[in-house]
Amino acid sequence: MSIINNAHAGSSVRLLNLIDRVLSRREGKPIARGELIEACRPESLPGTDTAAKRFEWNLNFWIEEGLWVEDDSGIHMPSDVESGQALSGRVLSLIIKNASETDITQGSRTEPLLRNICCLLAQDRYTFSGGEVLKSGAAGNCAEAINSRLPSSMSINVSNEASTLLEYGDFLGFLEPIEDSLIVDPTRAVESVLGKIFLGNKDLPAKEFLVSLGRYLPILDGGIYREVVESLMLDKGWTKPQFPQISSSLSHALFRLNLGSKITLEQRSDDVNSISLVLPKEKRTASIIKYREA
Repeated sequence: MSIINNAHAGSSVRLLNLIDRVLSRREGKPIARGELIEACRPESLPGTDTAAKRFEWNLNFWIEEGLWVEDDSGIHMPSDVESGQALSGRVLSLIIKNASETDITQGSRTEPLLRNICCLLAQDRYTFSGGEVLKSGAAGNCAEAINSRLPSSMSINVSNEASTLLEYGDFLGFLEPIEDSLIVDPTRAVESVLGKIFLGNKDLPAKEFLVSLGRYLPILDGGIYREVVESLMLDKGWTKPQFPQISSSLSHALFRLNLGSKITLEQRSDDVNSISLVLPKEKRTASIIKYREA
């Protein structure tokens, strides 16, 4: 069942982090399932039978997804995990890879997370430029933000799904906290794939950069998941920005990465392939994007 439902397996970001931290510290050495459970969830901790089972539900889910490996030797990290690679980046790459051959409108494991993040990223109103924020809880607006733009068959509920969606959005780098709320801002997610996009290149034409970014993060402008979700949103009255204008959320991310000296946005005169960024008090164009390696 869906990862964004807090009653289903895979939904706990805290347990995800906890288990991965234990396995990472073992540096590839397997651990028996019982030992891992005891290390992470002492027998005296769960208050109910459901709480006692929740740990293994989450453990099993991510083993099935391929984040960790369980074999005759025990549970351990996959051999191809790069040292120092952030858990959020690994999870994001994994769920995109696993969903690559499925219909994002039909899947019921990680697909609801991906399509709902697409929906939020496409809505300029919840960005820094738009001025509105996202909140969960009974008085929150997260469920309405999704349900007003997607078919009723894809609706989420306030009690079980909205808060988990926002938690995962923050964890994966698509949302940023502001006091007790969040805004749509994919800066951290974009930054996590810059090295792959610019592999072998110091700079790229802006349009080519967007195409490559959409391959690694198909949730963003021009990506295959985003295109599918946007087609559904059009039927609900949403208006899509026309190229060369990009979404407010991606505009904000590129602007932040430029300010943080991760990339440089350059404009060359009369470049018909320039992209147009939507910023709070201005519009800015870029025809070349340069990577500034650390």
